[in-house]
Amino acid sequence: MPGPRSFTGEDVVELHVHAGARNVGRIVAALQERGARAAGPGEFTRRAFEHGRLSLEQAEGIAALIAARTSAAIDQARRLVAGELGREVEALRSAVGDLRTEIEANLDFPEDVAEGDVSRWREELVRHEATARAWLGSFAAGQRARERSRVVLAGAPNAGKSALFNALLGRSRAIVSPTPGTTRDYVEAELEIDGLEVVLVDTAGLRHATSDAIEHEGIGRSREQIAGAELVVWLEPADASTADAPPSSGLRVESKRDLGSRRPDWLGVSAQTGEGLTALRAEIAGLIRGDETAPWIGLARHRDRASDAASAMASASSLLETAAPLELVAFELGVAERQLAEITGRDALGPIGEDVLARIFSQFCIGK
Repeated sequence: MPGPRSFTGEDVVELHVHAGARNVGRIVAALQERGARAAGPGEFTRRAFEHGRLSLEQAEGIAALIAARTSAAIDQARRLVAGELGREVEALRSAVGDLRTEIEANLDFPEDVAEGDVSRWREELVRHEATARAWLGSFAAGQRARERSRVVLAGAPNAGKSALFNALLGRSRAIVSPTPGTTRDYVEAELEIDGLEVVLVDTAGLRHATSDAIEHEGIGRSREQIAGAELVVWLEPADASTADAPPSSGLRVESKRDLGSRRPDWLGVSAQTGEGLTALRAEIAGLIRGDETAPWIGLARHRDRASDAASAMASASSLLETAAPLELVAFELGVAERQLAEITGRDALGPIGEDVLARIFSQFCIGK
């Protein structure tokens, strides 16, 4: 495949061979004996970036696509690879650069700068900063969509946690028994709820007094799972009074509703009849989604650079407000422009540092 239209922009040769491990190994060894070497982490993608075939955030999108663990993560990574984020960032970077250029054109004649010009500059800065702040505001929603939230079922022994766990999964995964303390360790399984992919965790029942050392260890692990949960679903059965204080946050559910009700203001479910399961799924999905902010597809590095750019724009706006020298305003705008350019890795003000590239591509799997 001749360059520059190959993936890396270079001349590329692909060998299609029988895929037996020993056969492939012998062919690779023969190539290395004749001077070839194994590719380093992300080397092909890095070469594509260095030859202008990909921008940096597109290259990161490839790594994100390989590592994706949810459907939402795959969708976001594909949008990164397609250049959606890069186009948004470049539009903002260009606008900030145009404003910096206009202000720099007035450095030698500050006395000719009208009050209306300063007001317009500040209005533009407010809009540009708001754009970056909006990205930051929806970063958490995008991160949640890329990751599987941990939903932990907790409560006293015999609260019906394992039965509800199986009912939500639609299959028997955890042992269900009327004997208290049957669940000795946490059990987890992947579950899709209303389009969200979560990890559902069944835990050992919580109680203060137990002479069983193994159960005591299980209770300790339950508390660890509760502490690390995105959402805790606290269960208390309809056939028993409160056995332990429920957590101050989380979702309170009365289980075994087919046996009656002691807590009419709680969400009621029955693993036996299926009562309330649809409502419970909807409640879990709603609590995880939160305010339904449209998720931003940017990754953590992109968030950091956008945050730095927004801070620089805020500083420039404050300098304009206090009638500071225009050189200082232009400097802050240059900082914002460079931070935005680091997201895509294409900066007219200077190349992105080798240390940044090394950190990014070291996270790739070997080769691609």
